[in-house]
Amino acid sequence: MTLLKDRMAKDRSLLVHVFGFLLLWEWLRPLTQVTDTENVYIFIVFIGVCFLLNYLRTRLLVSSSLKLFIMVFMIHMLFYEGLFIDIEWVKLFISEIMYNVSLLLNANWLEITPAFRTLLFFVLLWLMSYLMFYWIILQKRIFLFLMLTIIYITVLDTFSPYDAKFAIVRTIIIGFSMLGILYIERIRDKEGIQKGSKYIAKWVIPLVVFIGCSTTIGYFAPKAAPQWPDPVPYLTGYGKGNGTGVGIKKIGYGTNDTQLGGPFIGDNTLVFTAEASKRQYWRVETKDEYTGKGWEASYSTERTAFNQENTVLNWYEEKTGFELAEANIDLNIKYHHIIYPLELLSVETDPDIIFSVNPSTEKIHTLKGDESISAEEYSVTYNHPQFPVEELREEKEVIGVSEGLEKADGFLDRYTQLPKDLPERVRELAVEITEDKTNRYEKVRAVETYFKANNFIYDTQNVAVPSKDQDYVDQFLFETKMGYCDNFSTSMIVLLRSIGIPARWVKGYSDGEYVRNTDEGLRVYEVTNNNAHSWVEVYFPGYGWIPFEPTKGFSNPSEFVYDLSSAGNNSTPNTTPELEKPDQPELGLEEEQSDGYSPSEKSWFENIEIDFSEISWKKVLFITSVLLLAAFILYKTRGKWYPFLAILMYKYRKNDKVYFLAYNSLLRQLDQFGLKRKEGQTLRDYAIYVDKYFSTNDMRNLTLSYEKALYRSDSAKDEWVKSVELWENLIKKTSS
Repeated sequence: MTLLKDRMAKDRSLLVHVFGFLLLWEWLRPLTQVTDTENVYIFIVFIGVCFLLNYLRTRLLVSSSLKLFIMVFMIHMLFYEGLFIDIEWVKLFISEIMYNVSLLLNANWLEITPAFRTLLFFVLLWLMSYLMFYWIILQKRIFLFLMLTIIYITVLDTFSPYDAKFAIVRTIIIGFSMLGILYIERIRDKEGIQKGSKYIAKWVIPLVVFIGCSTTIGYFAPKAAPQWPDPVPYLTGYGKGNGTGVGIKKIGYGTNDTQLGGPFIGDNTLVFTAEASKRQYWRVETKDEYTGKGWEASYSTERTAFNQENTVLNWYEEKTGFELAEANIDLNIKYHHIIYPLELLSVETDPDIIFSVNPSTEKIHTLKGDESISAEEYSVTYNHPQFPVEELREEKEVIGVSEGLEKADGFLDRYTQLPKDLPERVRELAVEITEDKTNRYEKVRAVETYFKANNFIYDTQNVAVPSKDQDYVDQFLFETKMGYCDNFSTSMIVLLRSIGIPARWVKGYSDGEYVRNTDEGLRVYEVTNNNAHSWVEVYFPGYGWIPFEPTKGFSNPSEFVYDLSSAGNNSTPNTTPELEKPDQPELGLEEEQSDGYSPSEKSWFENIEIDFSEISWKKVLFITSVLLLAAFILYKTRGKWYPFLAILMYKYRKNDKVYFLAYNSLLRQLDQFGLKRKEGQTLRDYAIYVDKYFSTNDMRNLTLSYEKALYRSDSAKDEWVKSVELWENLIKKTSS
């Protein structure tokens, strides 16, 4: 009989663990749709292992070791190459952890790498699985976590593409089942019921019938129309209008970039939908002449027409690697130009449409006969570039020697042009940033990272407009240090040109918001006016125009490839496959000026060279010591402060359940105090034992009242009101 009871208890425990796992799984399901996270199955496997180890009651040392092993193995599989037993990747991983710890200490949240983010996510799931184990198995309660799950799912259903219709059904079934099972477990423990399967069946059968009927009726019953309007358009549109600030503009693509600066308001209007295999920026045009206030095209040329194959524009040279790719574009705003990726090879659309490109700005117009027309749907074939970082680093700068396109007449004059009245301190800053760099790539990277390490702030509202005698870049670099992508991209170009490196300004759109996957395996992105953006392209002889991203909070979507076999290479490889990052809201280019806010996270960090001398180990040790000391003090003094916390939690509550919660907390506190209840000892005998120690009758009177509340649940609240002072006096005594 005892074996049968143990088996039934294990079966119920297994069922509760399975339901807990399924409930936590509901938190992971939306990740594939509301973010770009791939390989969600690894997190599902991990929480499954956590619940299995909890069910088996594995020793802490063994379970922790297994979980750590799985975490490290999964991270290696996603982000590193080579064998798992190879010590080299372990060194890289440890270096990456130290690098990210230094970022955390300096509050550089956006610079944290994907592998470290994944590690943190694993730790979070570990903690969540343990908390669920604690509340479900030990406390036998699940209502709070169930409500949080429902809120989480419904919020995503309202504000994201995630369809939570079936998720709500699954969650209700799982939640009600767990509520029923855990409630009967609490009753069994409280009443000391030892009956077997017949008793359980009398509870479980009505529970199953109730859940089945209520779920079926709720799902198929007719539902009223929404009583309130959709909050999303209201929230996204809030604040739009004329604005209170002078010169506030509306985000979106525009052609006039002669006067940059000033605040803008957002616009979530859909511009186009793209189906592509990779994240990437979408180009519209480039400009090359910096005026001190904004950008213009240095000269106008006649457009050159082509039907389908791009025979006019070329961005890259023989040393750049390529990967053939395709994308499908569906325009929502009827522009008379196309939006295209890097290294465009061909465009396929209505056969009557021809393309006309301005070689100066690289803007590709769409025509039908002599009239401008919108190509509403089209497909593009292109080469996705891959830039070899180690080779770029080996290209040494030789002063006075031009290579590649730089030999062409007018090329350097055009792409190193600067206003004659550019303040000298801008040129001096460029030299200071790059003085210890020996090649073009290192100089460009030094300028690119300068903005992210020197207290520059991304802001779309408090953005200054230069006065008549002020230079736009000088104002940003030395006075305001506050702006959006136009400020960052323009400043990087001017700094590079100041030291003779050819660079140009590109405008278009950032990658957009991931929506779903197609049946063909492509990703669908929605790009709005909020995604309008500007960035930098730098010319490298033998490689062509390479994109760089100086704007704080943005990451370069281009693929920089590292050669791990190179001797002495301390760089971190471009990871494949990659754990995708969640989309975040973005801002973009104004009607008469451009910008964007697309804080998509770092796809990887480059050239990790950790200077351990820069890490304040004293600070790390001090913070760690303080936290450990505080935790130790709180633990050792819990008998002193917990009674007062319990009083705050229970004294002023007046419902039918508070008495039982408060009495059990008193029993735990008495046990912690040293008045341990013997096995098999009744509550009345234990009360006599406690009163003898404290020389009172409070515990006996309280226990008599508690038993009345226990066996006559309708009087629990009244009994608590009568006895709350007895309970308070007793629990206070345990703190002495």
